[in-house]
Amino acid sequence: KQYDKALIEYQKMLEIDQNSVDAYLRMGVLKGWLKATEEAIGFLEKARTMDPKRPEIYRIMGSVYLQGGQAEKAIEILKEGITLDSKNADLHFELGTVYDKLKQFDGVVKEMEETLRLDPKHANALNYLGYSYADRGIKLKEALSLIERALELRPEEGAYVDSLGWVYYRLGRLDEALEQLNKAVSLMPDDAVILEHLGEIYLKKGLRTEAREMWIRSLEADPHNQALTDRFRQE
Repeated sequence: KQYDKALIEYQKMLEIDQNSVDAYLRMGVLKGWLKATEEAIGFLEKARTMDPKRPEIYRIMGSVYLQGGQAEKAIEILKEGITLDSKNADLHFELGTVYDKLKQFDGVVKEMEETLRLDPKHANALNYLGYSYADRGIKLKEALSLIERALELRPEEGAYVDSLGWVYYRLGRLDEALEQLNKAVSLMPDDAVILEHLGEIYLKKGLRTEAREMWIRSLEADPHNQALTDRFRQE
């Protein structure tokens, strides 16, 4: 994560070879992580000009636009990539995440289902769709099945373990939910969402002190979570 040093090395690559698509691509990724959206897109556009049929470029551009708060542009570029390669599961997955940001749930389901049709072992799509159902309290049996399939592929992925705990919570299986959320926290101790979920389960079990402790940790990780701040004050 020494991004500045990484950028220097990729710049040296471009000085040696101005036609290095990979160098432009990595520069775009790094600038995106640094929230320099316009610079990132500039590098990615150069990569796209040089290799316009490479699906990865469209996926990364979509992600950078989304991170930069330009969801409509993300949709536009991802759909362009899908036009070039309609069977690319990752492009459909990325498009689904954009629809999620726009709160267009039908779009989320459509793109995640298409991702899984193309790649039934796409672990991120399995988890994303399963969690999306669980978080809305719908199709809980299907949600459980999807998340379990994701965990078969990546059993130590903290986000997936969190999803399993959350669907157990929605099903009223609180002891199992607590077990999974504690495991998720051990895997990802500073994740604000997981800590918030664990606090919610503690509260449901009547363990208010433990719930407050988890919510404090969650707010330390994400102090901009106004909904949790309000909830914390009420409880």
